[in-house]
Amino acid sequence: MPDVHDSADLAAVRAALVAADRVAMTTHLRPDGDALGTEIAIARALQALGKTVTLINADAPPRNLDWLAEEQPDSLLLTYESGDLDQARAVAEADVLLVVDANAAHRLGDVGAVFRQSGKPVLLLDHHPDPEDWFDVACVRTDASAAAEIAYDLIAGIDPGLIDRAVATALYVGIMTDTGSFRYGATTPRTHAIVSDVLERGDLRPEPIHVALFDGKSREGLALLSAALATITTHYGGRLATLFVTQDMVRQSGAFFDETEGLINYALSLDGVLAAVIFLELPSGVKLSFRSKGDCPINKWAAKFGGGGHANASGAYIKNGQLARAMKDVVDVAPPHIAADPSAPVSDEISPEDLALLAQFKGSL
Repeated sequence: MPDVHDSADLAAVRAALVAADRVAMTTHLRPDGDALGTEIAIARALQALGKTVTLINADAPPRNLDWLAEEQPDSLLLTYESGDLDQARAVAEADVLLVVDANAAHRLGDVGAVFRQSGKPVLLLDHHPDPEDWFDVACVRTDASAAAEIAYDLIAGIDPGLIDRAVATALYVGIMTDTGSFRYGATTPRTHAIVSDVLERGDLRPEPIHVALFDGKSREGLALLSAALATITTHYGGRLATLFVTQDMVRQSGAFFDETEGLINYALSLDGVLAAVIFLELPSGVKLSFRSKGDCPINKWAAKFGGGGHANASGAYIKNGQLARAMKDVVDVAPPHIAADPSAPVSDEISPEDLALLAQFKGSL
């Protein structure tokens, strides 16, 4: 197995969890594979040590991760409900609280306020930069490919034998999904070494996990994909690609909203594109997802719209924003972030063709 990458902050998080008899955990809104995988891996390892653990998330798992949630013991993974006495008791009786894969209270939904107001020590395990300052102990490793990679070090530092099939499956899901199936720039030789150890200890075959995660697309989801692909537009000589999904597109296709996951990768895959942005129209605003290749950091670009994240993967949310305005504003400030000449004659304005396409899927515009 690879050497454990330990540090004072990780050791402090580990010591607090080992000393606790009861632990409650949470992660960000709309939990993805890394969020759930990290939570579940740590929870199952702590349960093996005889501890009582409860996971309380603001949102239920997405449909492609239902299988992972269903493999867990009863009452381990809960979706937050205000006024639920069992959930309130789990937080009130916890010796320590743990937040994973998110470093800001608003990213936790209603659970964020519950954790902050609990009076309990709150720990953080994350790989995103610039955490808020309300955590009692924060282990942040921005060089980690996924929060699950840090969870591996946390668990292996207690006892590598804790990485059984259940823990290994959760760690593999977390690392594999957050590295884009090991193709993103944050993937390192050590990432592969950890995955090798996880696969061996859990006696796992990758194929069934990949099938469960990625090969369950519905016809409605493919219809939404077709509609979204039709909106792809390139800007600044092909360095930037954008696409959008309106509420009407989702309704007309019959797809679930979570089937928008991964659509941005189609725009990013275009030859010559360095960065891509997808605009998702919601009833309360516009959700933005930014992705880029190589040495093209886009987190400061996302920060201009109140967001942030990694150098190659970031997000933002424009509350009460309108789709056409959000698209124009984001594209207009792109040049410094994609090394493009802002004075070059490019088709970066909302063209009549784009406006016509938006009108076709008018949503709330």
